[in-house]
Parts: sequence; structure tokens; C-alpha cells
Amino acid sequence: MAYLEDKIQQVQDKTLRDILLAEVKKLKKEKKFGLVFEEHVPELVPMYSATVRPRTTVALKDGDLLETFRVNRIKDGSAFLSKDADGGECVYPLDKLVVVQRFGEAIYPALIPMATVKNGGERPFHTLIEADNYHVLQLLEYLYASQVDCIYIDPPYNSGSKDWKYNNDYVDKNDRWRHSKWLAFMERRLWLAKRLLNPADSTLIVAIDDNELFTLGLLLDDVFKGCDKQIVNVTINPKGKARDGRLSQVDEYLIVVYMGDAQAQEISVESSEVEVRWPYLRRSDVESARGTIKGGIRQFYPIYVDERSERIVAIGKPLSPEQSLECVPNVEGAVPVFPIRDDGKHMNWGLIGPSLQNAIDLGFVRVSKSSNEYQPYNFSYITVPTIQKVKDGIYRIGGVKEDGSKLVVIPGGKAQKGTTAWKKNLHDANYYGSQVVGTFIQDRKFPFPKSIYAVFDTLQLFLANKPNALLVDFFAGSGTTLHALNLLNSVDGGQRRCILVTNNEVSADEAKVLQEQGLKPGNAEYEKHGICQSVTWPRSKYTILGKREDGTLLSGDYLIGSTITKDKRRTFKQIGFIDKAQFTTAARKKELAALLDGIPQSKINKDTAFFVDETETKSVLFDDVCADVYLAALDDMTHIETFYVVTANNALFNRLKDAINESLGPLQVSEDEKRPLSAGFEVNLAYFKLDFLDPDEVQLGRQFAALVPILWLMAGAKGACPDADDSKPFFIPERCPFAVLLDEHCFLSFKQVLQTRPDISHVFLVTHSEEGFFSMRDELDAGLQVTQLYKNYLDRFKINTE
Repeated sequence: MAYLEDKIQQVQDKTLRDILLAEVKKLKKEKKFGLVFEEHVPELVPMYSATVRPRTTVALKDGDLLETFRVNRIKDGSAFLSKDADGGECVYPLDKLVVVQRFGEAIYPALIPMATVKNGGERPFHTLIEADNYHVLQLLEYLYASQVDCIYIDPPYNSGSKDWKYNNDYVDKNDRWRHSKWLAFMERRLWLAKRLLNPADSTLIVAIDDNELFTLGLLLDDVFKGCDKQIVNVTINPKGKARDGRLSQVDEYLIVVYMGDAQAQEISVESSEVEVRWPYLRRSDVESARGTIKGGIRQFYPIYVDERSERIVAIGKPLSPEQSLECVPNVEGAVPVFPIRDDGKHMNWGLIGPSLQNAIDLGFVRVSKSSNEYQPYNFSYITVPTIQKVKDGIYRIGGVKEDGSKLVVIPGGKAQKGTTAWKKNLHDANYYGSQVVGTFIQDRKFPFPKSIYAVFDTLQLFLANKPNALLVDFFAGSGTTLHALNLLNSVDGGQRRCILVTNNEVSADEAKVLQEQGLKPGNAEYEKHGICQSVTWPRSKYTILGKREDGTLLSGDYLIGSTITKDKRRTFKQIGFIDKAQFTTAARKKELAALLDGIPQSKINKDTAFFVDETETKSVLFDDVCADVYLAALDDMTHIETFYVVTANNALFNRLKDAINESLGPLQVSEDEKRPLSAGFEVNLAYFKLDFLDPDEVQLGRQFAALVPILWLMAGAKGACPDADDSKPFFIPERCPFAVLLDEHCFLSFKQVLQTRPDISHVFLVTHSEEGFFSMRDELDAGLQVTQLYKNYLDRFKINTE
């Protein structure tokens, strides 16, 4: 209907036009919204940089973009306009008008360089393009058709809160056609997105909430017929966002469309090699000796070691306290080993037989020779109840495995990444979205940016095995996608490249204030308040450099999803103000234990001279006379963090402290690995603004400079985008892998220069003759990508004609 209304507006006869519009109005009252929507609602684009000329279509900068005029003539800084043949003329100053281009009318694009950040050496450039995304998608289709590995977009949610514009007007909840407008708006862009994606192996990921979740799903079914799709539930606001008369909203959604063989990757958890102390398998605390109540009867048994290979070949049955060592059966070629101390005292093993066998099977036990005549072999091990062997070489849930002379610490698993329900604190859009953006852009606000870690996890899931992927986000907003991709590349060493596209809209409230100040869209003072210039670009720049425009370093750290092991000092506390003679009863010792956090009273009795336990991280020495026995009991108790010593003897306390540190070494703890924001990223970024050229100048071939950035992008955005130079017969910029032959009569010289540039990958030949083009192409190396450009070369890049 809207398409029909648009055509009716062009009817010259006013009476006939009014009759047709009245009939259409009746038809619209009967329309029911459902799967059918206004597929042809026209979109127009204001071209603020275009010169107002006779015969161009214009609109008022602060008026309705749909109310257009035809320029009849220009005189003394004013334009004489007509709306229809019998409506007469009206006159407006030129500075109040903007050229308007309808969809379907040819546009000649140009990329105007705005700024660059070079912080990545010879790495390819990410690209930020300020423009209406529809026209950029048309341009990208020419450059990268079927080459994009992933498109991640966070489009406007159409919540009715003026979060997006259609034909330069904000769409609010009172617009009865807002769903149709949104679907028409999205459909055009999704068809272009589909043509960008690699049909054999790529993904489209759309972030959305429940306002358009169901309609978007139907639209994607229509555009991406035959492709598998999934919906992922992501908790982004654990506290919940209030909805009047509705349930509080805590989550949003990702709709994932799988093209071809695309699949979610199993994320390999980063490992870190560290030196770790292996505790002895033999118990050392006297309270765990053979035959004691604590020691039990299941942990005294023989372990058989092959004398040639020095490997464990069998585990015997437990012996009761009454049984002698001689009663165990022999295993040919192996020696039975028991947990016996140097002084001959019988202890216990730290694991029962089945647990030890499990540890052996997982590779968490190692054997070494011993000088102990009673125990000729020592066994050290890593506790394994929290370790799960997923498959050969892959362990999850936390712990360590042996890898030569070192250990590889395996961080906890990330099970939520393999499901369609993500509930993770780092996905909180307030803490890791709004507050993160506020760290970079302190004087601006951007509504509802995504958590950088939510986007990081999404990209990692689908691009983990594509280190050189090309990613496109044509609803770039604050720039979270590029930020997350830079973090991903820094974590796994990837060279993925991102193309961001965003308009430069100003919020509704701010636009009103600026217009009251006499500023109009297209004016530099107005445009600097737009999202691209005030948020997307500075955020991208600051995060790459690690500092703001004034040179102040960014504060804080990234959490990059892996763990590292660090040394931590153990804690020693002297209790010298209490007379140890008072501790003659269990009750008094329990009273002290109650004051010492982490010492369980249930394990303290009258005869307890000290408390040491394999499961507790705190220890206490009640009687300093037993200091040496206490030290022996602490042997290999590397898990203990805090030591309480009841003694008034400072020298003894210091001696115990030094001895424990010497025996146990520093405490080793795992923590999240962090990357300082101030470190920035070793990447490059080029910022362009999409502009539109005068068709007359295009025909005269005067706009080579406007073409160079497009050719540079087509060649992979490698090396800084060069300045144009059409004064010579060919253009071969340094450090960029493309070349342009401007004068076909100089082909032989051009060919000779190409032979000295093995880095060239793309060649553009300017000629009207197809025969001449193929002849020259056949003389060039077969590995080059060769493209024909015509004399009026920008016709090759004409867009908006469909």
C-alpha cells in the first residue's frame, strides 16, 4: 500500500490523486497485520553533501523527508520549488534544503577518509563506515559477495521508545505501522546480508528482545530458507528490567542462522604451564597412621612397581592392622611398596585403592626412587575428584594433568557455551556494557550497549576455528563488536578483520536541543554529536591505543577467560598473649578453635597438641613443645594457607615460620587471567564516511580519489589506504596489494612493474574494450584477481539501482 501511495503522490492531476488516496485509505482500514507486511514502504536517503541543482529532488532539512519538491531554478541563494504541476512554486533558502534520493535511483558512492589508528604494524585494517547501512551493504556486496564468515548485528528492537528512524523520523509506539516499517526495513538489509555470507560455511547472529522476536523469526525463515536456526537465551540483566504490568525482563536472545556447514565450535580452554608441587601419596600426619581411627583400614595396601619400567602394575588388597607385610601375594617382576616412614612407622596411603587406580588411569600419579629402605619408591599424585576426562588429552572442570616435567593447569569448564541458555555474570549489560562504555567515553551516554563479554563469547563460539575470518556488523552502535573481536584476537592470536557500519544519528532529545540552537543535520557542529563521531569512533580508537584523547590511560582490566597460577604468601599468626598452660582441657582448646575461623571444634580433643588436616586450609599449634612433631605432620600439606601458633617465644615462632615456608614453599593459587585496558590492542583501524558523487562528474571521470578506498577495501584493507594519484598512466601504491592501469596504452610498462611486486593480489584495468581487457588479463599471472573498470570507472560501482 505504501508503495502505491508513493506512486499516487506523483500523479499530476490533483483531483485524481485525491480520489485514489481516499480509496487506498479505505483499503488500509481493512488490512490485518500478520505474516503479510508492507514490503514496499519506500525509504529515502538525505544527501547532505550533495549540491542542490536544478531538476534535483529535495526536502526541508527540518521537515518531513517524504514531502519532496522538484527544483525548477536557483537564483540569489534560493531555490524555486514545485510539488506538482498545478501547485505553483515555493521558495526556500538553499541552506534549508537537502537533496533526497529514493531507493531505486542510481547513486554513485564514495568513501571519504575521516581518520585512522595505526597500532598494528603490517596487520590488515579494521574498517568503520559512517553511513546508512543499506547503501553500505550494497557496496559491500560488490566487494565481498559470498566472502563474509560471520555477520553479528544488534538491530533496533522497535520497542516504541524512539530507538530508530524510518525516513528520517523516529518510529514510536503510536505508529500503527511500526511493525510493518520495521520488517520492511530489516528485510531489505537481510537479503543483502545473505548475499555477503559465504553460503558454504558462515553464520548470521542477530541480537533481539521479545518486541520483534517472533516476527523476526518468521522473516529469517523466509530470507534464509533451508538454513538451520537456533535461539539462544542470554541473561543480560540479572536484577530484571521492570515491565509495566508484565514480568521483569532479565534476558534477551540471539537468533543464529547456520549457512552451509557452519557449526558452533567446541571451545578449547586455554592452558598455562606452571611448576606445581606434587603431594606425596603417603600420609604424613601421625593421626592418620595405620591402625588409628582416623587412618582406617582401607588405605594400607601394597602398590606393586615393576623393577624394570618403574611403573605401577598392580594394586593389592588392604591389610588389617593385625596382618603382616609378608602375607601379601607376589607379582612377578614387581616389588610391593607400603606407606612406611624412614623410622619404620606404618602410615597410610592418601587414597583408597580404586581412587588411586582412577588417578593412575588419568595420568595423575608419578613414581620416583627413594632412599628409604622401607619404601623403595615414592609416589606423588594430584587429587582427582574434581577432574573429568572428556576425551584423550582433554580434561574439564579444573585440576591438572602431567605433561612431561611440568603440569598444565586446566581451568574450569564453560558448560554454558555449549547450550542455548547462557547465564553468566560477565554478560551483565549494565556492568560490562554501559559501565564499560562509560570508562572510555566519560561525557557521553549510549543506551543499552551489549556486554563486551557476551559478544566475545558469541564470536569465540562461531569463529574459534577461523583465525582469519571476515566479520561484518552493520548495526555497530557503540562499537562493542569490534572491541570484542580485538579482545578475541589478543587471546588466541587471530588475525580476524571487522567491518563496522553505523549511521551518525543524534538522539531525539539532543536533536531537539541542537535544532533550537539553529543547528541542522549535515552541519559539522550538529554531526559531531552523532553516535558514530561521538561514541563509536572514540571508543574504538581509545580501546586500541589504551588511552583517551588527552593521553590519560584507561583503567581496569579485561577478563580474558583463562586462569593463571600465582604464588601467594602463607599467613602466620602468633598467639602470644595466652598462657598455653591454660589449654589442658578439650573445652579450653575448643574455645580457642571457635575464635580461629576455619578450625572445626569437632576435631579438637584434650590430647590435641596441634591440628593438621588434609581437608582444611587452617592449622593451629596448641603446644609449642611439640613444634618439631608439628613440622613433621605438615610435610607435604601444601594446601594449608593459615597457621596459628600459640607461643610467647618469638624466636620459636619465627623459626617455625621459616621452616614451614622452606618445607611447603609458597602457596599456589589460580585466578582469572587479566589484561590491562591500558595495554590496548595491536590492530589498525580506518574510519570512512560514505558520500555520494555528482553524476555529471562521474561521467567526466573526475573522481578517481573517491574510488581508491573502495579498491583498497576490495584488496583486503592491507597497508594504510593510499592517497589517490591519477597523474600517471598507472597507480601502484607502496605497501598496498593492488594496482590500477589508467592508460591501457602503457600496459607493457605496467606489467613490468607488477613483476617487481609479488605482494600484489588485485589488479584493475581501465578500458572500454572487453576484448582488450581479456587480452591484457591473459598476459598477467594467473594468481591475480583482475577486474575491468570502464573509462567512466565509477559506473562500475553504481548502487541503489534495484
